[in-house]
Amino acid sequence: MSKTATAARPKRAKASSLDPLIERLNSFSADNYWDLGKFLVERVIPAALNEGIFGDQVLKRMADVPGFKFPYAMLKQCMKFFTYYPDVQKRKLPEIFYFELATKVDDSRKRDQYERLALKEKMTISEFQKKIREDELARREDNRTQFGFDLKERNVWSFDTPDPRFGRSGYKGRLPGQVIANALYYYTSPGSVVVDPMAGSGTTGDILEALPYFGDRKVRMYDLNPSDSRIERANILLTGIPEQSGSVDYLFLDPPSEFYPGGEDADFSPELARSETMMSMKSLMRESNRILKSGGRVSILVECTTGTYGTIDFPYEVNALARELGLKQIGKVYLPRRSDSSRKIVTGGEGLRPMASDCREMLTFEKP
Repeated sequence: MSKTATAARPKRAKASSLDPLIERLNSFSADNYWDLGKFLVERVIPAALNEGIFGDQVLKRMADVPGFKFPYAMLKQCMKFFTYYPDVQKRKLPEIFYFELATKVDDSRKRDQYERLALKEKMTISEFQKKIREDELARREDNRTQFGFDLKERNVWSFDTPDPRFGRSGYKGRLPGQVIANALYYYTSPGSVVVDPMAGSGTTGDILEALPYFGDRKVRMYDLNPSDSRIERANILLTGIPEQSGSVDYLFLDPPSEFYPGGEDADFSPELARSETMMSMKSLMRESNRILKSGGRVSILVECTTGTYGTIDFPYEVNALARELGLKQIGKVYLPRRSDSSRKIVTGGEGLRPMASDCREMLTFEKP
């Protein structure tokens, strides 16, 4: 055989001790949750640790293997099931009850309470599931009553309609006030100085005025075209944010749609559009870094722009910019748009119609 032929032969992938385990795992029945979890915890995870693969990485790697039938979410659920209930065969309820508890109830004491209740009331699985679901809805309502808004505990914040108390109905680019309320809950503390330099119709001010929970925060709002007397006129891209250096605890940035590329003709240049948008973003982030106190935080809403040329990943770009400024990312939230919202798609000429962006990201950074 010639050297050329030898060189052309593709290199064989390095064998891994996980390979036979993945193959064995793929033979499990899709409804045998506990056994699947046991195999993951006792066999797969230790082998992965020996190869330097930690945490969820091994689950994600397995889920990505061509032909592997279990999605990552199911693997995660099965691991929880076995971890929380390794003695499930000795328990008094059918296994499906404990799977429901393991995947729906995080608190161990609550799981014990539900188990006792199911035994006492002789619940069917459908009654059990309904009880857990109703309790979760009641708990969310309690949170709403306690804080005055719909508190989110996951990093997908979806609201069907804006809370009518916050912001002006019909205002262009109106953001559901529940987004800002949740951001204030997670990223501010009593006495915080809050600045909204793109205040729009004054949603941030409405929240602080309407909700006693945030009554001890102080807010200052700016906008190019103030909508009421609480908002000071300022073109922050030209003159900066009119606050002293190191004086602000939290900024909320919601750049208008004009920040993003909007060209649709054949001469559209995605690279030029990216540069123009990032110049504005850089100005915003530099000013934010200047006025933030040490330990202060800034949240910025940003999204990808898509076209026939591909995707401009502005969340990635802004994250890289923040790192250059020495800011540390401490949060990432996904904000799906309401079904009645729309955004102009950048086509960039003829070709397949691109998918429009229908989800923004709220990135939050902290100043050391």
